[in-house]
Amino acid sequence: MIKLYTAERAPNPRALEIIIAMKQIEVETITIDLIGGENRSDEFGKTNSAGQLPCIELEDGQVIAEVAAIAEYLEELKPDPVLVGNNAAERAHTRMRMRQCDYLILAPAMTGFRNSEGADFFRSRMRIDETIGTPMKRNAEDGMRWLDGELAGQDFICGDELRYVDCIFYPLISFISKVSLPLNEDFKNLTAYMQRLSEHEIIGAE
Repeated sequence: MIKLYTAERAPNPRALEIIIAMKQIEVETITIDLIGGENRSDEFGKTNSAGQLPCIELEDGQVIAEVAAIAEYLEELKPDPVLVGNNAAERAHTRMRMRQCDYLILAPAMTGFRNSEGADFFRSRMRIDETIGTPMKRNAEDGMRWLDGELAGQDFICGDELRYVDCIFYPLISFISKVSLPLNEDFKNLTAYMQRLSEHEIIGAE
């Protein structure tokens, strides 16, 4: 059975939990104390030397981190429901959108948070530069403005079908909008999108 290393009240682990729930894949769940820094311990380092959560351990001992990479693996393991795409073009489109959202929104938003409101928590875990907090958050908001335009006339980031990008994007932006970067009310399409996902029986569940 696959082992899932996860953490409570953390957006990336929540994203993977959503994907696993949608796929209805049975896993052995191991909860790591992220707040207490257990993911940075020597013991957990034997599982994932980068200290990342979530990650999965396969039956042969191989460990896979990064939610998008795990989503791709689970898609091959259990294609139904489809969360990557039905053909090569759709799968490429999903990967493109994931990369765009990472580069333009999610990475700068989290970097902004870690180097501003979250600086005291992260200072013992990574290099902190509080001068980059505000500009990173501005970059993330620019990315949200771009995505707001892309969402015009469609229900999800990749069009009319829900993909793993949505499962990852929603919990991270829900988190960041509460702790660091409130969602700009001018982004009507993005606001409506977030509301739709909040009403999804799995994605919006707490």
